[in-house]
Amino acid sequence: MTSQDPYQPHMQPPVQAYPVQPPPVHPHPQYQQPVYQQPYPMAPVWQPAFPQPVVIDGFFVVQPRLKPIPSGPAIGSLVAGISGILGSLPGLIGAAFNPWVGLTFFMFAALVGIGSVSLAVYALRQVKTANGGVSGRAMAITGLVLGIVACSFAALTGLISLASA
Repeated sequence: MTSQDPYQPHMQPPVQAYPVQPPPVHPHPQYQQPVYQQPYPMAPVWQPAFPQPVVIDGFFVVQPRLKPIPSGPAIGSLVAGISGILGSLPGLIGAAFNPWVGLTFFMFAALVGIGSVSLAVYALRQVKTANGGVSGRAMAITGLVLGIVACSFAALTGLISLASA
């Protein structure tokens, strides 16, 4: 055996724990390193269903966070405003030919328009006093505007009916 035997363990170079040089670059200039993304978005961070308890009069009180419920009067106001406008349009046309037809549609549109306005006012108060428990402010305002328009169409229908009589 020679003294310079390549199979001797004391002659091997030491093993490095990490590479000293950067990873090799692809020889093609247009090659880009792949970007690894997660296949699915991250799950939201878990949050407790209930907020921290509050001490009121010596007792721990926990109020759950609930989604606001839509206001029934706001929906009714919107529906009544739409039907008031749709009910007054045939009255505008019919009032020129027969005043009784115009007065019939005048009464319908006026009653439904006034109902829409009153429901909208009630719904706005309900949403304001509920402190976020009831939603539907935009529906109530839309119902209020449609109710006012229905009342004005009803008044115009009544004037046309009276003028054609």
